[in-house]
Amino acid sequence: MANVVIIGMQWGDEGKGKIVDLICPAFDAVVRYQGGHNAGHTVRFGDEHFSLHLVPSGILRPEMQCALGNGLVIDPEAFFSELEKLEEAGVEARGRLFISNRAHLVMPFHPMLDQAREKARGGDAIGTTSRGIGPAYEAKASRYGFRLCDLSSPALADRLRSQLARVEAELASLGASHLEHPERLADRCRGWKDRFAPFLKDTEWLFHRWIADGKSLLLEGAQGTLLDLDHGTFPFV
Repeated sequence: MANVVIIGMQWGDEGKGKIVDLICPAFDAVVRYQGGHNAGHTVRFGDEHFSLHLVPSGILRPEMQCALGNGLVIDPEAFFSELEKLEEAGVEARGRLFISNRAHLVMPFHPMLDQAREKARGGDAIGTTSRGIGPAYEAKASRYGFRLCDLSSPALADRLRSQLARVEAELASLGASHLEHPERLADRCRGWKDRFAPFLKDTEWLFHRWIADGKSLLLEGAQGTLLDLDHGTFPFV
């Protein structure tokens, strides 16, 4: 079968997860290619219900390969929490789940920015999930975001100090709380680096290899068309 992309045509509550779960046995791998942990779906597998936000639902099938592509923004704590719940339920993800080393991180200060900005909007609030997804994509587009591969950078602490100074100034202008010390955040990042290590891949190379080997991929998007920056109901996107 050819590669297939699942896209929601509205705001993302169309039941994409159920469709992915239904048809993924016809494919060799399920690839989540954008979005963050503000998305999600509940899947019933056997007698159990699984609430997934980052990991593709194909992970529930032992024969299935799964990947998170470079278009995602990944909150480390949300990812590890989801992974632990899967492992507690007997779902083994290691060796079957791969994450792009160029996916961007939702840093701890991104939800703080999200929440402070929403509060400042008052009656004009967008209605975000306040999980930092927008600020993380903003950082990516502005070229000062943090990618998973950056967790190994020797310049990480310096970059964090610079970024935290920028964020602290905005939060102060919005009357929000202070950030954690840069060195403490750098220590957390080093811990994330070690925990992410078994999953990281150059997924561009991986996907090309899979396709060259004749494998078919099911590509799973998050949200929906009307939340797209260009084609959606701007600014509520």
